[in-house]
Amino acid sequence: MTEPERPSFRLAEIASRVRGEIHGNGDVRISGLSSLADAGPNDLSFYADKRYAFQLSRTRAGALLTPHRLENLTCPQVVVSDPFLCINELTDLFYPTPAPDTDGASSLSSLSSLSWVAPSARISQDARVGPFAHVGADAAIGSRTLLGPGVYVGRGARIGDDCVLGPNVVVLDGCRLGSRVIIHAGAVIGSDGFGFQKRDGRYLKLRHVGVVVIEDDVEIGANAAIDRGTLGATVIRRGVKLDNLVHIGHNVEIDEDTVMAAQSGISGSTVIGKRVMMGGQVGLVDHIRIGDGAMCVAQSGVIGDLAPGAHVSGYPARPHKEVLRTQAEVRTLGRLRARVRELEEKVARLLGDTPRDSG
Repeated sequence: MTEPERPSFRLAEIASRVRGEIHGNGDVRISGLSSLADAGPNDLSFYADKRYAFQLSRTRAGALLTPHRLENLTCPQVVVSDPFLCINELTDLFYPTPAPDTDGASSLSSLSSLSWVAPSARISQDARVGPFAHVGADAAIGSRTLLGPGVYVGRGARIGDDCVLGPNVVVLDGCRLGSRVIIHAGAVIGSDGFGFQKRDGRYLKLRHVGVVVIEDDVEIGANAAIDRGTLGATVIRRGVKLDNLVHIGHNVEIDEDTVMAAQSGISGSTVIGKRVMMGGQVGLVDHIRIGDGAMCVAQSGVIGDLAPGAHVSGYPARPHKEVLRTQAEVRTLGRLRARVRELEEKVARLLGDTPRDSG
């Protein structure tokens, strides 16, 4: 099977689109985007980080986006203020998103004939619902929103405008999504929290009758899980970005523009501030507060409140600089032990004693 021909553009057209200044041949044809290492003669690449300077002399790219004119390069350059953002802007030009398959549905409603929609559900005429999707009673789907194959939207759920829900995403009863929310395949919004009480040696399940509220411009990775509140809401505020396999417990609140990498887990009723950054596999205990702008290095285990701007790592999480100093000291323990043993032997010889084993 042959690959469909990709569109190509003159470099001058591309430069005009990103408001850049051309140095070199503006008639070069560009048909794709690629990294410095992988680019070919018909690809546009970019240079924005000094760590990749060694690749400049080896790249086969047909043209480059650069933050300033680079000497001793044979390929044409387009100088822009932020090459990375410009490459991102050009992605839709070279790789347009294909229209979803709605199984030959009417263009008016764009409902697959293989989907199921409750009679009381309200779906905007320009929304798209893929095959095997389920939209429950009294649910509402906003304008231009896409529900991929197998998506489940529960009773009374609300999904705003311009959202994209990937294959097999689950949004359970009563949960609410704002506009421009992206949820990747397999994520579950609104499952019960891990709420149990021990009575007479057995665990009693607590009913969870709260909801999940997700504000505008949030992106949630594949197979993430966000639990509904026991009472009240679990809240993900505007601009939050959650990676794949992140777990958010019941009644957690995450404030604006916080980012969280894969396999991180947040225990119930924890409150996280604005612009917090968490690396992969960070864990937070329940009922703590994380201040605005805090940073948690990958695999941090946070067991208490963090002040705004804190930078922590390790378990239990401590100030990152302190952890680095401790790690450096640990690396010297072998030499220190040898030195102590040597000093003990010298003292023993002076005293005429037998040196004890320093272990």
